[in-house]
Amino acid sequence: MSDVFISYSSQDERFAQFLHRHLTAEGLSVFMASVSLKPGEGWSQAILQNLRNANLVFFLASRAACRSPYVQQEMGAAVIAQKKLIPVVWDMPPSELPGWTKEFQALNIAGASVEQIQNHLSSIAGQIKNEKFWGGVFAALLVGGLIFAAKGK
Repeated sequence: MSDVFISYSSQDERFAQFLHRHLTAEGLSVFMASVSLKPGEGWSQAILQNLRNANLVFFLASRAACRSPYVQQEMGAAVIAQKKLIPVVWDMPPSELPGWTKEFQALNIAGASVEQIQNHLSSIAGQIKNEKFWGGVFAALLVGGLIFAAKGK
């Protein structure tokens, strides 16, 4: 299961690769179609499966992505699945995002330096790792409690 799913327009491939490299270096499992799909793999099914399994979705919300029917399909699936979604904007103000994204706080990186963007991503990666850690602790405690309860019967 991926920690992060990156939804992007092919026109934003370079930025998507930057995001993928940075989040992977932070120790996260990241799905990005052009990097993650294997030759011969059915891309439509694999993309939807990885989207369903991801904990967080980055929506690289450029003007090109907002016009892409594939990106719109992925975002519709993310919203229906109630995924944690982070729209990332840089070539338009957040107020111009599609209406359904208005309930999600956007990360506006317009004019930000590479270092500032990396700091934002590191902070988000830290939150994801923290949530994973505490989710694992909770699961271990739950299993331990079930085992203890079963032995007590």
